[in-house]
Amino acid sequence: MLSKTAVWGAVGAAVLALACPPKALSTDAARSSARPVMLTAQKERTTPPAGKVEGAGAEKAEPAPPKEPVAPQAPPGAAIGEFQPVLHAQGAKISTCMDTVVSESAAVIDSTHTAISSWSAAAPDANVFVSIVGLNYANKAAPNAAAILIAAPVGPAKCQGTTVQIYPVAQPCSAVQASLIKEGRTVATLRALPVVETKKGYRDVLIPTTGGGCVLVSVGLRQ
Repeated sequence: MLSKTAVWGAVGAAVLALACPPKALSTDAARSSARPVMLTAQKERTTPPAGKVEGAGAEKAEPAPPKEPVAPQAPPGAAIGEFQPVLHAQGAKISTCMDTVVSESAAVIDSTHTAISSWSAAAPDANVFVSIVGLNYANKAAPNAAAILIAAPVGPAKCQGTTVQIYPVAQPCSAVQASLIKEGRTVATLRALPVVETKKGYRDVLIPTTGGGCVLVSVGLRQ
């Protein structure tokens, strides 16, 4: 027969074994430490990388269309004889409309100027050439003006062009019109804007400005 001391010792050992099983503690610790790692890995697998759109219906960004080349502006104060539109057309390798660009430049550029031009990069000699010119006059009441040159091929070795000149003046449009009709005639009135045709074939539109001035827009056709 076992003594009371042995019995109570066995019962105590059993109670301690049931209360603190070493294997169960080790397993729970492993599971609890592995859970954050598994969740992190799952998030990494389900989250697409930055900048990427997944799915069949995702829209793709369209590439930007190529821009037409634009010639750099000439430095202010370029010499009158150095017609910037002509230099730009030469750089673009334009031949069909070169004579037109030269004649247009000579007709509208009569002071120091700066120009910016554009043309087709793929076929410069088969498409329109456009140049915008800024003009400066040191001894005029309205020292600034602008001109637009347009030249386009219309067939083999044939070109047509148009020029538009914009001149702001301090005089009223009535005085400008009176001066123009001395060698021309009024051919139309566009919503109160008189149009005077000159002997050289230019058509001048007179636009009144605030303060009693006038803007003269002269349009010419060259073949």
